[in-house]
Amino acid sequence: MRHRAGAAALILVLLAPSFARALDLAVPDLAVPDLAVPDLAVPDLAVPELAVPDDLAVPDDLAGTSQSREREGPYLGPRYSWAEMPVGKRVVWDVVAIPANIPRWGTGDWVQVGLLAGAVTGLMLPLEPSGDVALDRWIARNARPRLPTVWSGPMQGALWGSLAVGGLGTWWWAAEHERWDIAQGMSLMGEAVAVTQVYHLAFKLLIGREGPMDGSDEGRVLGPGRGIVYYPAGTPSGHSATLYAVLGAGFAYFDPPMWFQLASHVAMGSLVAFHVVDRRHYLSETLWGSAMGWSIGQWVVRHRASPRHPPGPSAEIMARIVPLPLRDGGGLALVGRF
Repeated sequence: MRHRAGAAALILVLLAPSFARALDLAVPDLAVPDLAVPDLAVPDLAVPELAVPDDLAVPDDLAGTSQSREREGPYLGPRYSWAEMPVGKRVVWDVVAIPANIPRWGTGDWVQVGLLAGAVTGLMLPLEPSGDVALDRWIARNARPRLPTVWSGPMQGALWGSLAVGGLGTWWWAAEHERWDIAQGMSLMGEAVAVTQVYHLAFKLLIGREGPMDGSDEGRVLGPGRGIVYYPAGTPSGHSATLYAVLGAGFAYFDPPMWFQLASHVAMGSLVAFHVVDRRHYLSETLWGSAMGWSIGQWVVRHRASPRHPPGPSAEIMARIVPLPLRDGGGLALVGRF
């Protein structure tokens, strides 16, 4: 997708005295007015690629990409973007860059994290019972007998299989047909999912919490490594994190209509709510996973996306005339992109 800018120069030079002497004509030595050409920056015509003027450049139509960011933090910037780095390497740098940029968080970021941490901690406090356990026991007595099981084995196979086939298939189709705008979106969504897996597994193994139907049925926090026997139960919910990572990255990149976003939030919220109703996870685990996945998806698009339409040849011939000073006079140069 790299396009080269061609340049052509038409030079008109005032060299009348020189022509007269060459032809041995009796032409009086006319005084050539001193053009007093200012010391202007002259395009280096020896360089095959000329800088495209700002008014001819293709604008960045994806707000918040790495190229349009006002300030860059550790491991951020164009060199880490979709156009410059393969997805595997980006995932590694994402895992490092997210915590490395915590000191750059703004007030809004800290407020959101504080509200989430307060809600999760409040539900997990080891009371007799904790908020999570009290809600789970109420669901087991009153809701579970009356509602169908949504997160069954076949349902999960169909859900994750359709997401994998649909995502990878769309990615492949877009690459085959050179629809790089769509290919980039699918790549960023996959990147967000991969980063989310790293974080959710790290927290889950570090916290080591019992699930609603595991261990003592009290949601105890056992500590690093001790809750692995209860996987996939534990804190946070990987199912919720994965789904919301897809949603967060997809919405940030493709920016679908508001009605579609609202409908998707209702459907996704209902799906993860049944994760609690089916007693797969406690409420705090689902909240944490959903918020984490959404935030990672948004972060990936904001910091790793490239402009959707990189600069390329225009359908029209773009040209402009610029002054060109020479040793024996001055002239004009026609510089353009063809």
